[in-house]
Amino acid sequence: MILISKGILRRTIVCESDDRDDDVSKRFTVTLPDSVFEDLEVLADTQGRPTANLAAFLIEIGIKESKERGEFPEKPKTSKAKKAKEDG
Repeated sequence: MILISKGILRRTIVCESDDRDDDVSKRFTVTLPDSVFEDLEVLADTQGRPTANLAAFLIEIGIKESKERGEFPEKPKTSKAKKAKEDG
């Protein structure tokens, strides 16, 4: 997907990730600089996978590595979205 915002060309991908705790996939949008998106496309093509799938995988790996280094806070018992639904 390509978006033009205030005259700036941005490439946007929708990432889908597997949340292993709830067995539910979440979707969100990430806007990347053209050069990063192009690199991601090249790597995804090389691996024969969709760009969004590779992006979701790389995000998952980055979070896992951050947790292993002790840089990640403990996971709250309920997410903000779930809490808002319960309150609302």
